[in-house]
Amino acid sequence: MRTVRRLVGIRVFCVAVVVSTVAAAEPVWNIRDMPIERVSVVAHRGAGFLAPENSMEALELSWSMGCIPEVDVRTTKDGHVVMFHDNDFSRILPNAPAEMKKKRLEDLTYDEAKQLDIGAFRGPESAGQRIVSLAEIVAALKKDSKRQVYLDVKNVDFAIMAKETEGVHGQVVLATGSEADLPRWKAVAPRSDTLLWVGTWGDTDDTKVEKRFAGLRQSHFAHIDHLQVHCHFNTQTGGMVPSDDFIRRAGIELRRHRIEFQTMPWNVPEKPEAYVRLLDLGTAGFGTDRPDVTMKALRDYYQSGSADWNVRDHIPLDRIAVQAHRGAGELAPEGSREAFELGWKLGCIPEADLRQTKDGVIVSFHDANFARILPNAPDELKKKGVADLTFEEVKALDVGSFRSGQFAGQRVISLAEMVALLKAHPERSLYIDIKKVDFRQLADETVEVHPQLILASTKYDELQRWRQLAPKSRTLHWMGGPRDWVSDRADSEDNPQLTLARRLEALRAVNYAGIDQLQIHVNTSPEGVFFPSEAFLRATGNELRQHGIIFQTLPWGQKDPRIFHRLLDLGCASFATDFPDSAMDAIREYYQRR
Repeated sequence: MRTVRRLVGIRVFCVAVVVSTVAAAEPVWNIRDMPIERVSVVAHRGAGFLAPENSMEALELSWSMGCIPEVDVRTTKDGHVVMFHDNDFSRILPNAPAEMKKKRLEDLTYDEAKQLDIGAFRGPESAGQRIVSLAEIVAALKKDSKRQVYLDVKNVDFAIMAKETEGVHGQVVLATGSEADLPRWKAVAPRSDTLLWVGTWGDTDDTKVEKRFAGLRQSHFAHIDHLQVHCHFNTQTGGMVPSDDFIRRAGIELRRHRIEFQTMPWNVPEKPEAYVRLLDLGTAGFGTDRPDVTMKALRDYYQSGSADWNVRDHIPLDRIAVQAHRGAGELAPEGSREAFELGWKLGCIPEADLRQTKDGVIVSFHDANFARILPNAPDELKKKGVADLTFEEVKALDVGSFRSGQFAGQRVISLAEMVALLKAHPERSLYIDIKKVDFRQLADETVEVHPQLILASTKYDELQRWRQLAPKSRTLHWMGGPRDWVSDRADSEDNPQLTLARRLEALRAVNYAGIDQLQIHVNTSPEGVFFPSEAFLRATGNELRQHGIIFQTLPWGQKDPRIFHRLLDLGCASFATDFPDSAMDAIREYYQRR
């Protein structure tokens, strides 16, 4: 979680750019609330300033930088969808005969278009670049499921484009300036995202953009997943159109609709201070002609968070994530539907441990066998596990009675039932802790709720595999440790704190890639001393915030509110717990003690 600057300082382009002071009594959303690698940086025309626009070289460059290329698509005379922006060839082929320069891409067949050199106009180093087909883009997307592309439609039949991108719809975002295109695209590619861009060229104030938003508001921003506003800067006066106030309000409104708010500093893409200004105002992503400048500005922004960061001033109470361990912890039979419902009712995110039955059904069950859950069962059954029984056999087991008669009759819940619960409540999330599951099957069966899932694993390679299969899902990397108190043993090589430090060092080497949340288990001595130490926890929280990663702790066996308060004071921004009711009460009390 990240700080929001309460005073937006004076920025300088050519002359000072004055930004209004922003004071807020309550915590306000900020881009540092999300992992930096989740921030959308959309490379206009596929890194068009850095490579020949709309070329395969530009696409590959964009992806290598961690950006998302935006490309323009048109249809050739013989029905091939290809990348090309302009209405004619006059700019791209400046030395061609006048008759050729007047032609449109739509006037040529695919074979004719493929013969054109679309790079030479940039200089001899770019000569030889060829027009790229949509089929080639799809092939490039299939090489890495984390890749995305924005398709800005100029002249395309949506049904044809949907058919050609079948299999990668989750990696394709339709980009358009027309609201009418959005429902048409969703009808043929419902799993694909959409971006509506709002141009402001020639505007002198907020009048036109306010009117545009008023129309969108009437439709409740229907069919929009991302919205991008183009911003123009007066480098002499420091003014911006739309105004700072409009950008701030637009970000707040779009977040309420769960729409990603992007801005594009249209006329000053090379100015890092423009991106900082827009980030301070609440933008959540960028369109840009200079993705190199954008990425550096973004990295610097994450590094410049407040030195006196604290939970209360920067995270709204209702956004503190509490993981209800094994569903609802100690409050209900673990991993059952009833436990999940109780966890959500408490305002928490339940955790499900996943295994597969003998006949391949994914279910929620923690233990390797039934000994603890079925204490009165025959020894032969107690030795068995979920993998030894069919789903129908597992479903027949009473997994509630071991707690008390109050919970008798509760059953194991299947993944299909979990997905149904999430689909019925899009505001809910669910942690899934992998015990033994086929990842591809898991990804396929949960594709409709990927954004609501948080895969939890102590194995970094599992997180990476999951992100490849479900890039829109979140991840939690948890780091276990002894549940009983262990002294620091600072002079010993087997000091558990040193082990944690080494694991963090390994993650630091890969810039914490693929991690949305990180959890450390915290043990408390009888005298109240933490392991890992308070200094270690504080330093870890500070470092993770620079990457936009949520720092979660699991205070083993604790329901004492003072323990939660101390961890909050140290910068822990989230908890996993076996006592979710106590944790929620402690957090509310902490906020009331402001």
